[in-house]
Amino acid sequence: MECQTPKEKNKLAIRFLAVGEQIYEGDEVTQETVDHLLQQIQTEQVVSGYLSLDEYGEDGDDFLTIDKKDGWAALAFNTWDEDGIAHLYQPVAQDDHTQEQAPVFIGGQTPVLKRNALCDVQTIVDCILYFAKTGKPAPNLE
Repeated sequence: MECQTPKEKNKLAIRFLAVGEQIYEGDEVTQETVDHLLQQIQTEQVVSGYLSLDEYGEDGDDFLTIDKKDGWAALAFNTWDEDGIAHLYQPVAQDDHTQEQAPVFIGGQTPVLKRNALCDVQTIVDCILYFAKTGKPAPNLE
């Protein structure tokens, strides 16, 4: 699974970023803060993150959550339709159809199957960066 990012490098769609306990809002969300999150993901220094299109991270706008544990990541893209019904999208590994659980949980409590979790660090980083720049789920989040 590979996620291609748009060509515009410094344009971000997100307006809110939480990395562990650190929160960035509005103009505090920069390419540097996103790069910091990605670097922490790559070096296993962060176990959770939250990126939102809303400046205050409020529900009602699309957002992406990241939870990591033991080299696995659960990415969850959350959105609402025009009727206000929430939808959650996760990656789907086409080559793994097992019902085995990954060691990571969404929000620390919702179990994730290995077929819906990622263990390739570069794919995780690419998908987070794609959302940060476009506000949309990476093409492999269904």
